[in-house]
Amino acid sequence: MTTVRDAARDAVPIMIGYITLGLAAGLLLVAHGLAWWWAPLWSVVIYSGTMQMLLVPLAAAGQPLAAIAASTLFVSGRHVFYGLGFPLDRVRGRPATRLYAIHAITDEVYALLASRDRKAMSGRYIVTVEALSHSAWITGTTAGALAGTGLAALIGERVELLGFVLTALFVILAIENWKAHPDLAVLLSGFVAGAVGLAVGGSAALLSALGALAAALVALYAWRRHAGIADGGAR
Repeated sequence: MTTVRDAARDAVPIMIGYITLGLAAGLLLVAHGLAWWWAPLWSVVIYSGTMQMLLVPLAAAGQPLAAIAASTLFVSGRHVFYGLGFPLDRVRGRPATRLYAIHAITDEVYALLASRDRKAMSGRYIVTVEALSHSAWITGTTAGALAGTGLAALIGERVELLGFVLTALFVILAIENWKAHPDLAVLLSGFVAGAVGLAVGGSAALLSALGALAAALVALYAWRRHAGIADGGAR
């Protein structure tokens, strides 16, 4: 795991997934009335698949910057913890290269690198995996936005129907997560959080739902931890 060829081989599954998901993100962007060039711009600067998908309806609705920033903190805050285990010590060279290596950490890239022998990876391998994955995401979102622009020219306002891709994406993710980790309490927490968001409405809807979900999950964790300790003491 030292050469560009090694990195290209290992990054292929991530690239395929990013191009596919990026197409949906680009279509969603155009469906909400934004210009196609926002897709490559956001993909370079933001590069967070989930947040980039959520940012489209937030930006299109003119949500306050503070609400968008808080939502980003809830959704992408986990990346801070990725940095704790990221093999940055293997990336040597210019500060710009090391900064990019930090910027380009995503869920999938981190999962790939975490499964490899830390000492066997070269800095070139790590940065190439990240750059190829990032390029695939930019390509996918840009292609999706251009395709959506073409569809808008053909079908007019009905292109807004493509907005279902975000809902469909998270429904599929929820189903797959349920199959892997069936947890009724977590599922109910999600429904309650969604109800809170709908009840609040307006610019605070998403932030309220995320806050309610975070509070519910923390309370659930604390309760289960306490119950586990109590059971252990009873034995």
